[in-house]
Amino acid sequence: MASDLKNKTNGAPKLTLMNIIGYGCGDAGGVITLYMVSGFMARYLQVHLAVNPTLLATILLIWNAWDAINDPLMGTIMDICYSKAKPGSDKFRPWILASIPVMLVGLVSFYGVPPHMGGGFGMMASVFVLKIIYEGGYTMMNIGMGSLLGAMATNDNERATLASARGFGSTIGGMLAGAIIPQILAKVGENTQGYFMASIVTGILGCFIVFLHYALTKERNKQAADLAAKMTEEEKAAQKFKITDIWNIITKNRAFLALILHSVSICAVQALGQGAALYMAADVLHDVGIQSVGSLFSSIAMIVILASAPILTKKWDLVVIIRVCLATGFVFYVGLLAYVFLAPTLIPMLYILWMGFATALVTMSVQMQWGLVAESIDYNEYITGKRNEGTIYGFFSLSRRVGSMIASSLSVLLIAGIGYDPALTTAGLEQAAGTIAGIKWMVVGFPCVAAVCSFCCFTFIWNINSDVRAKMAAWKADREAKLEARTAEQA
Repeated sequence: MASDLKNKTNGAPKLTLMNIIGYGCGDAGGVITLYMVSGFMARYLQVHLAVNPTLLATILLIWNAWDAINDPLMGTIMDICYSKAKPGSDKFRPWILASIPVMLVGLVSFYGVPPHMGGGFGMMASVFVLKIIYEGGYTMMNIGMGSLLGAMATNDNERATLASARGFGSTIGGMLAGAIIPQILAKVGENTQGYFMASIVTGILGCFIVFLHYALTKERNKQAADLAAKMTEEEKAAQKFKITDIWNIITKNRAFLALILHSVSICAVQALGQGAALYMAADVLHDVGIQSVGSLFSSIAMIVILASAPILTKKWDLVVIIRVCLATGFVFYVGLLAYVFLAPTLIPMLYILWMGFATALVTMSVQMQWGLVAESIDYNEYITGKRNEGTIYGFFSLSRRVGSMIASSLSVLLIAGIGYDPALTTAGLEQAAGTIAGIKWMVVGFPCVAAVCSFCCFTFIWNINSDVRAKMAAWKADREAKLEARTAEQA
């Protein structure tokens, strides 16, 4: 009964189980499509379309630079469009619906059109444009979904619940994609036809789940709109986004800064290892399909940790849980690093399970960060007096894109730099010993560095504790009381 009353805070309808499941569907569907791009695109282009490594690294840099700009731009556009919309209109869900056909067409065309263009400028132009189209749709969905959390939740408990749902969705989406894609490639063949079939399956499945995200969610939190209605025109003007707000966020909001640096660490440093994971399976373990086992085990481990998080948060802060996961994951990675270099022969299943558990622990910092993002937005409102979910989330997503931008281009260059020869793989021959050693260092060594960097962010920079939360709650209550009193006087 008490929980129901809490869910009805500020007159909002109850947050239902279907709302929670629907919110989790957003990242589940998005990750399924993104997995097809982030985990398989580089090898598809370099090995099967024979794109020159230097040219590919340059194109990846351009793609990711645009994607990085696109994230905060999309968030700001959403805030601006909403300020001009009719009262009571949804702010984020319409963008999510519009993103679905863009993602589907972009993804399937990217893996289907270029192989039939015979190489050269035409093929590269189609690759470039179709990737931009897919990423445009994904950005539209991702910024809308991330910002939607604040428009659905009315209190801290609901924010934590929705953040956990997103973590579950992301994990399940990765689990499905990680199980489906390698099996399609194993059965159809790791060739252009296999990648095309995988894109069709992941595109349709992912976009259908994103539609469920749109259909089952509801922008039920009207508190911000209600407060805005009680503000004077001067106060409303002061709430509008300014370029100087970016500087204020970075310099004044330590919690947001910690999240940004953590995001760059995970998305860049760890991604360098993930970029070589397929090479590890194909060229070291000689079994592409075994990646499905690793993805499944890692996802199950993350689901168990996510399920235990609400229980653990009764005793420890979410940040403490994240630090423990990062530290433990680091220990497992160090042990695995010793194993892959000292063992005379690798046992594929042992490696996959060991790697899967270490990855699950470190990646949990990403799965559990969304509650912290929402809290950093609240903290930003507390210290600056402004709350623009779309803009702030867009700039957080920018930090993730910066990490991916660095990693995607650098990983291609590193693969080439360690002497990887696609012709040897095509001919069914072994790569050089030095190349094999380089792949091992990339896959296992870089995640070790990522875990340390992220741990430092949450240990030495993050500054929201119980005292700060109490001050934030008191400030918010005082502001609402003043607005209510002024509205009563005017009436």
